[in-house]
Amino acid sequence: MESGPRRLLAMRSITKDFPGARALDGVDLDLFEGEVVALMGENGAGKSTLMKILSGVWSSGSFGGDVVLGDAETSVTASFQDTRDAHAAGIAMIHQELALFPELTVAEHLVLDRLPAVIAWKPILEEAQRFLDGLGFDLRADALVKTLSIGSRQLVEIARALHRDARVIVFDEPTSALSEAEVGRLYGIIRRLKGEGRGILYITHRMDEVFELADRVLVLRDGRSVEGFARASRAELEPRIVRAMVGREIKDVYPARGHARTTVALEVQGLSMTRPGGRKRLHGVSFEVCAGEVLGIAGLLGSGRSEILETLFGYFHPDGPRGPGYLIEGSVKVGGIPLGIGRPVDSLRAGLAFLSEDRKGSGLMLGQSILSNLGLAALAKSGGSPASLSGSVDWIPKLRIKCVNPMQSVSELSGGNQQKVVLAKWLETRPSVLFLDEPTRGVDIGAKAEIYQWIRKLASEGLAIVLVSSELPELIGLSHRVLVLREGRISREIKADADTPAALQEQIMEAASL
Repeated sequence: MESGPRRLLAMRSITKDFPGARALDGVDLDLFEGEVVALMGENGAGKSTLMKILSGVWSSGSFGGDVVLGDAETSVTASFQDTRDAHAAGIAMIHQELALFPELTVAEHLVLDRLPAVIAWKPILEEAQRFLDGLGFDLRADALVKTLSIGSRQLVEIARALHRDARVIVFDEPTSALSEAEVGRLYGIIRRLKGEGRGILYITHRMDEVFELADRVLVLRDGRSVEGFARASRAELEPRIVRAMVGREIKDVYPARGHARTTVALEVQGLSMTRPGGRKRLHGVSFEVCAGEVLGIAGLLGSGRSEILETLFGYFHPDGPRGPGYLIEGSVKVGGIPLGIGRPVDSLRAGLAFLSEDRKGSGLMLGQSILSNLGLAALAKSGGSPASLSGSVDWIPKLRIKCVNPMQSVSELSGGNQQKVVLAKWLETRPSVLFLDEPTRGVDIGAKAEIYQWIRKLASEGLAIVLVSSELPELIGLSHRVLVLREGRISREIKADADTPAALQEQIMEAASL
């Protein structure tokens, strides 16, 4: 009789405690060769913690239960003291939060933990470039990581894991910063790895990815493995997965659009941005946003979506986060009042607020408390007046931020709750225009629904919102209009209710790429 696929690993009765909380409570998981298992659950359900145990981030002895490698005949109970032990056992993890060295090259990251005593850089660079080309990644082996976009840095993480030739590969939200083309290449790589008999554990919040890749789905909730699902039709399986994840049904994920007002809240004319060295990234961008309107901005990675928001908020001012050397042209009015594109604090005081795509890099002070983070932008706007902090703590129940108390370190929160803290930080400044760049990146479906409700509520109260998102259903579901950007220029404007969602997605992709 023909035997089935060989088991690569089993995790049995995994338990992990943190001070004051049990993160994992008796979780079981199996992975077989040649299969993709999707791990799903709300933020804080325990997915990343479970995978950190598997990949050696948490050493043996710091958790309960067993990690067993191999099938019943060859099984060995693993004892990983660090990630190197896991690598040696054939396990690699691509983390959601990037762990790269800005001053090192792409090639150096590929060989960082396996450098010989005598280093010959030319053959290392040549081999690294061949490897990257074989993956179909548009990366130069000699490029410094600090010069790469977030999406390209994510590709470096993926290439680094694949370069170790692991048998078990964990992907933790790998597509959160990738373009459509890069996502397609990643899917091809995963299918190739699956065909080679490797096992893939894939953490995601995106249902499209589940039905594109997964053979099985394991749902975690509150640190427990609550239900597993075999592959089935989306219509049958999606509502069951959502119910298992959140313990309830979620209906009307995208709230009904309200009517935008006629008062122009933000007017941008001829906005251009040239990088140091003369490369132009934005070319005469002009648009208006009315009070109560959600204006979506779509485009492929590198099209200039984020640069519009960063330029308007002052990131490229000599005193801004990106530093000197940028040439900014154009005019901006907020509420009809001209605003010179200056420092971020000037934009803040004029009524702009900016939730950036990199919450851990530029949105939060991870070593500080929730309360400190909530009041950070309001203090900057008020010039340091303590009176500006009076209502900060009220955002915790308003946005349903799950925490022990306001003094808890924000680094201890799940990704979804951290994102709520960033949103609350900016809402505390009482802006008239809110810039949102990938506001639900790495956020589970339950938290997404809550953020969508807040976006709709804020718009109904008269706030003007400019939304950048790589998720087209999100843009179409939330926006009144969508501007499509291509190579730093607006190529088309699309009304979000002018056609079916599928037809609108096709129109956006055509305008973004042709």
